[in-house]
Amino acid sequence: MPFLSSSKHHTGSGQTLDIVSAIFAGFHNPVIVKDENSRFVYLNTAACALLGCKPDDIAGRSDHDFLPKEEADEIIAVDREILRTGRERIFEETITTPRGERRTLVTHKHCVTLPASAAPLRLVVAVINDVTELRNVERALRAREEHYRSLIELHPQVPWVATPDGEVEEVGRTWLEISGRAPEDAFGSGWATIIHPDDLPQVQRRWSASIRTGTKFDVECRIRSATGAFRWVRNRAAPRRDEDGAITRWYGLLEDIDERKKAEEAVRESEARFRLIADSTPVMIWMTDAKGETTYLNRRWSETTGQSSDEALGSGWLNAIHPEDRDSVMAAFVEAVQNRAPTRVEYRLRRRDGTWAWVIDLGEPRLTSNGDLIGFAGSVLDISERHAAELALEESETFIRSIFDSSPDCIRLMDLEGNLVLMNRAGRQLFGLAPDAPLNEMRWDKIVAASDMSKVASAFDRVKAAETARFETVIAAHDGKTHCMDVIAAPVFGSGGKPVRILTIWRDVTEAKTARTEAEDARHAAETAARRLSSVLESTMDCVIVLDREWRLTYMNSKAMSLLDLGEEAIGKNIWTLYPAEADSIFALHYRQALAENEAVTFEEYSPSLSLWLEVHASPSADGLSVFFRDISDRRKAEQERVQAQSQILHMSRHDALTGLPNRLCFRERLIRELEGLQQGKGVALLALDLDGFKAVNDAYGHPVGDALLRQVADRLRSCVEEAGVVARVGGDEFVVVQPSIGNLDDPRLLAGRIIKMLETPFDLDGVSATIGTSVGIALGPEHASTVEELVRASDVALYRAKADGRGKFSFFEPGMDKHLQARQQLKLQLSNALIRGELEVHYQPLVELASKKITSCEALVRWRHPEKGMISPADFIPVAEESGLIVQLGAWVLNEACRQATAWPADVGVSVNLSPLQFKSGDLPETVSRSLEASGLAPTRLQLEITESVMLDDEENNLRTLQQIRRLGVTIAMDDFGTGYSSLGYLRSFPFDKIKVDRGFINDLPEGRESLAIIRAVAGIGRSLGITTTVEGVETKAQLDAVSAEGFNEAQGYLFSRPVPASEVSKLLKRS
Repeated sequence: MPFLSSSKHHTGSGQTLDIVSAIFAGFHNPVIVKDENSRFVYLNTAACALLGCKPDDIAGRSDHDFLPKEEADEIIAVDREILRTGRERIFEETITTPRGERRTLVTHKHCVTLPASAAPLRLVVAVINDVTELRNVERALRAREEHYRSLIELHPQVPWVATPDGEVEEVGRTWLEISGRAPEDAFGSGWATIIHPDDLPQVQRRWSASIRTGTKFDVECRIRSATGAFRWVRNRAAPRRDEDGAITRWYGLLEDIDERKKAEEAVRESEARFRLIADSTPVMIWMTDAKGETTYLNRRWSETTGQSSDEALGSGWLNAIHPEDRDSVMAAFVEAVQNRAPTRVEYRLRRRDGTWAWVIDLGEPRLTSNGDLIGFAGSVLDISERHAAELALEESETFIRSIFDSSPDCIRLMDLEGNLVLMNRAGRQLFGLAPDAPLNEMRWDKIVAASDMSKVASAFDRVKAAETARFETVIAAHDGKTHCMDVIAAPVFGSGGKPVRILTIWRDVTEAKTARTEAEDARHAAETAARRLSSVLESTMDCVIVLDREWRLTYMNSKAMSLLDLGEEAIGKNIWTLYPAEADSIFALHYRQALAENEAVTFEEYSPSLSLWLEVHASPSADGLSVFFRDISDRRKAEQERVQAQSQILHMSRHDALTGLPNRLCFRERLIRELEGLQQGKGVALLALDLDGFKAVNDAYGHPVGDALLRQVADRLRSCVEEAGVVARVGGDEFVVVQPSIGNLDDPRLLAGRIIKMLETPFDLDGVSATIGTSVGIALGPEHASTVEELVRASDVALYRAKADGRGKFSFFEPGMDKHLQARQQLKLQLSNALIRGELEVHYQPLVELASKKITSCEALVRWRHPEKGMISPADFIPVAEESGLIVQLGAWVLNEACRQATAWPADVGVSVNLSPLQFKSGDLPETVSRSLEASGLAPTRLQLEITESVMLDDEENNLRTLQQIRRLGVTIAMDDFGTGYSSLGYLRSFPFDKIKVDRGFINDLPEGRESLAIIRAVAGIGRSLGITTTVEGVETKAQLDAVSAEGFNEAQGYLFSRPVPASEVSKLLKRS
């Protein structure tokens, strides 16, 4: 018995330990018991087999003696956590056995305290299920298991259903028996009226938490029963979600556990210890007396079979066994009792839902010290998945073999070297081989006539080149006679699309040399082929018709009959007689072309006669034309809708949804064209407008009226601007006008005057009269600026001057204006307040591992949601933050938020945060990072900090020291925008970066750009050589993704995968990944 006895063991626990040992000695699953120092106390036979040790080898030993250090450390850490918290854990782990095998285990660990003479003995009990071989089978059943998971986990007593907000709307009839109240009384929140006052706050708190978080609800409480007394119940519920993850209903079960509560109080301490171990195992455990009558079954038996303890004890458990298996099971147990021997039997067990599970039942005799039989103890393990997989494999192999062996021809499968791999029954009979005789003497070059060697070898060479070959050869069969064989050889393709085997069919045509036999064989083969072809054509998804060269219909499959609305009487008739309108159509033109040129044609065309779009493939032959066609109307409609949708999306991406005017993107593109295409002596004017008094109208009458006002403003601006000009909406009440081809200042001056005058006219907004005004700032290109950014900035400065001069004014830009600086000062002040008012938020863009297509981390990107201006671009406020020094405070806030929000993600998904060079000058950057990690509880290995080359350009020595301090925290460091500076490669020597991120500028012209391709290839090579992860930014097309994947990049980031999204949407991205 692999159990270490010790004087430290209390004698009062001896009986319990003996029982446990007797149970687990024959336990199918490995069971390991350790003391508080993680030294082995007990290993059953299965556990010894797993670790490759003998029972005598475990004294004073631990996991370090059998497993790699890292794995042993993790296991012992879990043991200490369980001893410290007293909580059980069920988890999956992978270990490397002393034999070098990698095994996947599902381990159930919990702490058990046994009484001892000096002090209670605290043990860690691990029940292990080796699931390595079952994982593939589990994947096939996972969808079904998920569907029934909630039903399997809950004991059916009083079912109930609630809305997503927690209002009960359905209750089972058993509610009346338990509570004495009608089910309708529990609707809404009426169920709470019968809960014990002491328990009600806890129940309501947990129910509210489950509704808020969407987690399962599970609570035990007392309710007033029909007799007026309080009874203990367990109430559980789980949410049902739709495809988007939203909760649609809560499904729950209320279970009467009052008797269990009373029984638990009366159970003896030793029995409680045993039940603690037995009931926590993931298998069914049983015990019998010396006569073989069942005296104990653990809870797993009832949960699996639906039998209560009273029903199952004695011999009642036999009622759960399949009727066909009961006699053999009973005989096996009777024999075991008579011989006092272990028992092992497989049978079918009825589950509570009425289905049958295959199980393996293992039992061991329990003997007294004198050898007298006390009874048996054992376990029952569900092996349905394994049994089903084995049965399916056996049936599949039998089916394939039956087809293979049913052929009267010799069928041979050989490898590309000519070695025979498989030969059917007819082949073995032909060559006189026994069913189990080896095939090594049956190579083709050992059976064909010497005169045919060259011909046969040539045929097999064609097959190796993915062709099908047919030839005749002469062989000597086992009867001593020479046989003439007609051989068909075809390639068998592997997963890579290349031939990996050669399949040959050898037909004995010796007697077929006579003309009569050949004719009969030919006729039979033709009929068989016709039947097979007809079967294939009937099973195809396409419509098929066959026409002779006189355009007579000779064949139609059923799908063609249905689509063309023709019957068997149409066979033999001219197709153009049946469809005269199509005689000169595109269909007829293609058909005649196929016959004339003797080449197949494929086309798509609309048939007015059928009112359908058809995809047609017409193939000519000596007898006529075979036409395959299918209805593609739905596909054409979908393609048309897709094109329309794409056009609409493109328009929406470049136009303002409210006014229909071009948006900022469209405006910038037009302004770029105008600046690039300026003619001699001509210029372009940019007029910037914002509305005076719009906010007052919007606040007074609401957003609908404000929206109507903006639409009318857009209409008036369109009427003011000549056809060649552009009006765009670039903000809430901000508009711009591009006036091309101006000859002098009078053109924009006159246009600005017209705009101001037209917008001063009162607006009629569905009965509301509103009067507003506008101010206009004018900048000229190329006089004032030659780039879009400079021209926009100049027009904004001019607009500020116009507004300062009073409403209803316009102003031309002058180089001496300093209003731009004032605007940046205002933005700086607003940004400082934004940190206080909570206007900033963090969005995330995923980084995708190219090998697995999974999201490995998300980059944190700060966004400013201004209460008046809406979302402000980082390009506008980050430079201000850098100039003002606010970037240090802003960067610390982003780091705290990113760490805090990332803790809600899966443990294998990290978060990446950008650092500014100014944060390194603050002097406490490592402490800031440490505080963020400690406050959030995020593992340091999940945090990655990104820096640019500019960090290293300034005070390189101190900044390197800071990076080393951060690295010692366990955080990874990435170099961002790699390759944009002159010293990027040099800094890879200065500091061991974990990752390099290639700037998006290097992939914009991929895959065509040769220089960019050479650069990213070089970066990928550097990453491989230095063992550094390589990531490419800005991937927006499939072609770019294919290019960087081919070069060996590890990760990619860009709009192809996702734009930056708010934190609330990250979980959806991860689920899709």
